[in-house]
Amino acid sequence: MTVVFDKTTLTANDHSVAAERIENSTVIFGITLEQHEERLRQQEERLGSELIEAHDKERSLLEIQLNIVQQQLNNVEQSYQDHINDLRDRITHLESIRGQVPDELLDSAKQALFVGDNENADRLFQRVIDQAEAPIKAAAEASYQRALIANEELRFVDALSLCERVIQLAPNEGGYLNQAGLISHTLALFQKAVAYYEQALASDLKTYGDGHPTVARGRNNLGAAWCERGDYQKAITYYEKALASYLKTYGDGHPTVATGRNNLGGAWYELGDYQKAVAYYEQALISDLKTYGDGHPAVAIGRNNLGGAWYALGGYQKAITYYEQALVSDLKTYGDGHPAVARDRNNLGLVWYALGGYQKSIEYYESALSTMIAILGPDHPNTIITRNNLKSVQAKITDSATLE
Repeated sequence: MTVVFDKTTLTANDHSVAAERIENSTVIFGITLEQHEERLRQQEERLGSELIEAHDKERSLLEIQLNIVQQQLNNVEQSYQDHINDLRDRITHLESIRGQVPDELLDSAKQALFVGDNENADRLFQRVIDQAEAPIKAAAEASYQRALIANEELRFVDALSLCERVIQLAPNEGGYLNQAGLISHTLALFQKAVAYYEQALASDLKTYGDGHPTVARGRNNLGAAWCERGDYQKAITYYEKALASYLKTYGDGHPTVATGRNNLGGAWYELGDYQKAVAYYEQALISDLKTYGDGHPAVAIGRNNLGGAWYALGGYQKAITYYEQALVSDLKTYGDGHPAVARDRNNLGLVWYALGGYQKSIEYYESALSTMIAILGPDHPNTIITRNNLKSVQAKITDSATLE
């Protein structure tokens, strides 16, 4: 039987603040939180419907897209803040090409980004690229902005293609290389992701030096990519270096440090050193509780991961405690029909099976399976895991009845 975990956390390019203040009033930057959440929910509904009807060739990309959207919905306020910070950073960075393209064109593109008009922004950046006299730096930045728009709209294949054109124009720019790595990672092109991350890290080491947060970002992302490729020892090496840097930069109680510890816990879990996994997960959970409070999705994720590690150690009662706490929190956050709630119930079914509580196990599995089929479709990997887990319990009960 199989536990369902949350994935390790990647780090995108660096951000700054969230909104502009002009005189005594606050100007909305991009879109509002409500608009952001509504857009994500529309994407989730559309992708869920398409996934149910999709052929095998289409399923993989749709599952990736749906997973990205659901991860953002799992912590919608944080995903909104990340979106706004990224938007602010992009608009600021466009100033680096002022004087290389007409001011009117540049200002129009910045304004389109500012108000969240991606379609117009994309068209304006294409105009920059199409100008025969546009310098290489301006063409690279305009192509990069188009790649970010495609990425935001879940057009990952287009985004990667655009990023690769950017790198042809500016092959040593660490931010461009890191973004190409992130998109490759999203598309499960892990060998390509490693190659881009390594180039980004080499560039950033030259630019910033060893102790800079951007360098730590690169090492974290390399750790995540090597985890996906199954080389957990390499992943741990990168994660440990990233964590050491995060501790020096941010201090012990920072959320980025908690993320680093959570990632290390995941890598040690995969290597089978569950005690080390527990140690890192516990440190991350203590930090997240102080940062976010008891009912936050990040805390529920930490408890879910600790439940998995204690299950692997045979500490079933501890596992149940953590899984139950995660389930209570996720029910309050998302309601009954959410994938995170289904994940928690699957995991509780797993532990109750191990304890011999087969009826309880079946109840949790059936509830989880019903949700997963409705939201993810019958052929999603997590749906298949839960269905197989349920069959195992039913077979166990049948075998026991036969022996009697």
